[in-house]
Amino acid sequence: MGELATDQTAVLAAFKASCTAEGLLAPREGLQDGDVPDGINDDATLLRYLDARKMDPEAALQQFQEATKFHTEKHVLQLYDRISLENYEETRKMYPHWTGQRDRQGQPILMFDIAHWDSSTIATWQKTRQIPCNSDVASTAINPVMIQRAAIHFDTITRFVLPLCSAMADRPDPATPITKAVYIVDASSLGIKQSWDVRDVARDISGLLTTCYPETIDRIFVGNAPFYFPRIWAFMKHFVDPVTAEKLVITKSADAYDTMLKHVDHDKIPSQFGGGFKFTTGMLPELDEGIRQALQWTNLSKEGLPPGPIKWMEDAEGRRRAVATGRVDDMQRTEEIAILRV
Repeated sequence: MGELATDQTAVLAAFKASCTAEGLLAPREGLQDGDVPDGINDDATLLRYLDARKMDPEAALQQFQEATKFHTEKHVLQLYDRISLENYEETRKMYPHWTGQRDRQGQPILMFDIAHWDSSTIATWQKTRQIPCNSDVASTAINPVMIQRAAIHFDTITRFVLPLCSAMADRPDPATPITKAVYIVDASSLGIKQSWDVRDVARDISGLLTTCYPETIDRIFVGNAPFYFPRIWAFMKHFVDPVTAEKLVITKSADAYDTMLKHVDHDKIPSQFGGGFKFTTGMLPELDEGIRQALQWTNLSKEGLPPGPIKWMEDAEGRRRAVATGRVDDMQRTEEIAILRV
C-alpha cells in the first residue's frame, strides 16, 4: 500500500472495522475458490472510497454499502464468470477500453471513440434501462441488461487491469498501488444532436462510476474536440458527476498531441492524435513490453490477452494467475493465460 500517513492509517483501520462489522469484507457470493479480492474489498479499493469521501469513514461506508448492494442485486460477480464473450466484446466497444499501454506514472491508458455511440447503440440502451434484473442468474447471463454489462466491463478494469499495473516495478513509485486510469476520448465526431441523445447514457454511466468505481479516473483527455464543443459541454456537464467533470482536459486538434505528451510517451499516444500507437475500437490490449515480460505465458504460441473477461486467481503457492472466464457456447470458460512473475 506504500507509505500511508499515520492519520490515514488510523482512518483506514476504522473504516475496515466498520466494513467488517457490516459483513462487507467477507468473501462475496459469486466468487470462486482462488479468486482474489482485488478491486472488490481489498485495501486499495477501500482507500478509493475513503478518498472519494475526503477520508470520512461514515460517508465512505454508506457509499461502499450502496456499491455492494448494486453488485449483489445485479449479480455482477456471478455474471463476470458467465457473460458470453459476444456480449462482453460488444459492450467493450462502447466504453473506454484498455489499450494495453501505460502512461509515465504506470497508469493504464483507456481509449474511446464517441462515434460508436450511434443511434442504434443509444436505442438499445434506452430499451434496456427499465428492464428489471432477473433473479435467475442463469437466465440473466444469456442477455444481461446494459447496466450489468457496463459494470462487468468496469469490473475488468478494477479486478484485472489495475492490479496488473500495480504489480509492475518499472514505474516511478512501485510501492504505491495503481488505482486510477487515464482516459482518452476522440470527440471529433460529436454532434449537438448526438450529445442530446446520449444524455441518459451519460447520466447512468456517470452514476455507476461515481457509486461503484470512485476515484478510478486520473484525467480524461478529450481530443479533437469540435469548435462548438463548449456549447455541448455546457449542456452535457449537467449529466456528469462534478468530480469527474473536473478531470476533463479538453483540447483542440492542434493541441491534443502536445497536451498528452506531457503525461504519455509518443509511442503510446493514439495515432488519431498524432502519436505512434495505432488504436482501433474494439481491439484487444496490445501489451507494452514491461507488462509482457512480467507475465509467464502458459501457451507460448498465444502470448497476449484473449477476448472476454479476465480475473486474477491465487494458487496454493501464492502465485497470481491470469484466468480467462466468461461463457463460450453455453460453457463457462476457465482458461489460464499467464502467471505473474513479479
